[in-house]
Amino acid sequence: MSYKSRCKNRFFKSKLVPLVVAQVVVQAAFSGLASAQQEADSLETVVVTATRTEKNLEDIPASVSAITEQQIERQIANNIRDLVRYEPGVSVAGGGRFGLSGFTIRGISGDRVLTLVDGTPTADEFSFGPFLSSRRDFVDIDALKSVEIVRGPSSSSYGSNAIGGVVNFLTKQPLDYLDGKSVAGSAKLTYSSIDDSFNTSLLGAFGTQTLSAAVVLTQRDFSETETFFDDDSVGSGRLSENPQEGDNQNIFAKLVYQPADNQTLTFVAERFDGETNTDVLTAANSVVRGVIVNSEFGIDERERSRFSLDYRLNYSTSLFDDLSILLYQQDSDALQTTLSERFDPSAGLQDRVRESFYLQENTGARVQFNKSFSLAGGIQTVSYGFDYDVSDSQTRRDGGTSDRLTGAPVFEFLPFPTRDFPLSEYTSEGLFLQSDIRLLDGRLGIIPAIRIDSFELEARADEIFLSGNPGAPLPTGFDESETSLKLGIIYELNDQWSLVGQYAEGFRAPALDAINVGFTNFAGGYTTLPNPDLLPERGEGLEFGLRFNNEVLSFSAVAYQNDYDNFIESLAVLGFNPFTQLLEFQARNLSAASIDGFEMTLLADLGALSSSLEGMRLRASYAQADGQNEEDDTPINSIDPQQLVIGVEYQSPNQKWGMEGALTLVDRKDASDIDASGLGDAAEVTVFEAPGYGTVDLFAYYNVSENLRINAGVFNVTDQRYFSWSEELVQNLDTTNFDRLTQAGVNYSMSVRYQF
Repeated sequence: MSYKSRCKNRFFKSKLVPLVVAQVVVQAAFSGLASAQQEADSLETVVVTATRTEKNLEDIPASVSAITEQQIERQIANNIRDLVRYEPGVSVAGGGRFGLSGFTIRGISGDRVLTLVDGTPTADEFSFGPFLSSRRDFVDIDALKSVEIVRGPSSSSYGSNAIGGVVNFLTKQPLDYLDGKSVAGSAKLTYSSIDDSFNTSLLGAFGTQTLSAAVVLTQRDFSETETFFDDDSVGSGRLSENPQEGDNQNIFAKLVYQPADNQTLTFVAERFDGETNTDVLTAANSVVRGVIVNSEFGIDERERSRFSLDYRLNYSTSLFDDLSILLYQQDSDALQTTLSERFDPSAGLQDRVRESFYLQENTGARVQFNKSFSLAGGIQTVSYGFDYDVSDSQTRRDGGTSDRLTGAPVFEFLPFPTRDFPLSEYTSEGLFLQSDIRLLDGRLGIIPAIRIDSFELEARADEIFLSGNPGAPLPTGFDESETSLKLGIIYELNDQWSLVGQYAEGFRAPALDAINVGFTNFAGGYTTLPNPDLLPERGEGLEFGLRFNNEVLSFSAVAYQNDYDNFIESLAVLGFNPFTQLLEFQARNLSAASIDGFEMTLLADLGALSSSLEGMRLRASYAQADGQNEEDDTPINSIDPQQLVIGVEYQSPNQKWGMEGALTLVDRKDASDIDASGLGDAAEVTVFEAPGYGTVDLFAYYNVSENLRINAGVFNVTDQRYFSWSEELVQNLDTTNFDRLTQAGVNYSMSVRYQF
């Protein structure tokens, strides 16, 4: 039996039973809710990301999460990791000097998850060596109206990089705050003890239904994020995070012009600036090739500017009923400087500087047409259009070492300045067609989709690249195309129960640095080689589940399996070259991998059960996943342990105050689920097994007046010492100080918002 067949058999045997049990249990436990006559808030949520059209969440066969502005404020989310703290199966890694990285969805992370802001793609992540790590934490939370997360392959809608899913940040709209007024605004102050941060946000909205505008100004000052420990030691044994001071500023402006009821023109301008200064105490007293590091200091700057123009028209013609055109331009760059004081026993004190720069400019367009027409017993909506994006990327690395006393330069083996890859332009074009068919009086929904993408890389070796990479092959171009399919089905068994299923494909074009990397370290005895023959990564996702929805209860359970081929390993060992006397590394395509899992969510109005529970709601979500790499039959380390989140919310009858408690339970990470091959000989390595844990968080809000609101939260109330598996916890138990990777103990946040 083939590997894929074994996986699918395991998938259907292990996941079908929980689905059937879930249906029986929920139907029995909540059968009384179906006949409840009490009034309740609607549980319907409208999302746009999954199908690129506005649809109720319950009408989408894919697994989608929607995090609203009210949830963001109530849970006092200050960054992208806070946004998904109660989203099992979704996590954000990172921290320390270089900040947070991107999202991990169902075990897939990095640039394999597409991140958008109002449909505009954010910059790719890029890391090279210990002194450059450009990540994706460029988003101002206070400018967001909602966040939508699509789980699983989504390339039929968005093309490359959506092999693991999509995260779309949707920004605030001025008319949401005006509510018939010509001027509205708010001022919010937030404090969080976990990083001693103060966040000030000002919002102003102006105008009328025809012409309106909103401006959001945010200033955030912060220190290092706490670990569970608090010490002042220096060196690799330090338990606290390295001391840090930083600040972010964001200016967001949106202008909306509606000359008629069927036309909307939206212009957005946004500018993000951030700087972080880190005293890298953990590097002190370390020895690098016989040289002692006395101290190290990092200065890291980030900038992102975005301009977009979005036109919407509702006008019925033979070709479309409505159309949308999005034009965008975005620049993102990171400048990271490392200053080190070193002692060379043979030469004395030295000062060393490393300066790394990464820039990416994105220019593009998204055009979409929608047309609806009647079918026998139903309606069909056809969506079609094209996407176009040009990404210009460059990196530059510079530095030097000088004698502390004389200032004279000290010879280094590394040639500066240099580039880690040549000047590169990636052009992608995609044509897509999607149909949303509703049959049997709307009870059966079928959503087939196809997309054809072409992408081309042009690389240019300038003088800096050639002089900084002597002997490296000349860069080459890359030209490839991919076709992505999707078929989603939703069938309403009755007014409350539905069956859903979806097959979806995804792909990711090879990263430009994997195709044309250039780096040789003669002192270290190694070199990295380009690989223009890389194949695009491919993914196939299959999932099915059931849902229950009425006025008081929303429940879903889904089982999925995602199979992947040609994953790219960026620095695979190629071997030792006897002619150059260098160890060679090169990106390569790996064989297949498979990830399967099971997820459940529930939201219930407990007031429907008893009048004594009026104002109370119950939330619960669960995720479990397993993954295997067929290349060497090892586990996939990026998969988070199974997690259960249970929350109970209460809102007073007059809505003046409310509170919520959240219990998070996370399973341990056993050695059998960890690939520790990168740590050395398996027989000699005792891998660290992250223990399971449970944390309790409490939230409360109080409306002092119609204009003044206070939110407060206490996190990890029981002061639990725990680890988050996403924090690179593949560690050797015998040799690594992993206690510095602990999460914070008990901590709190508070926000005060005044609006008018």
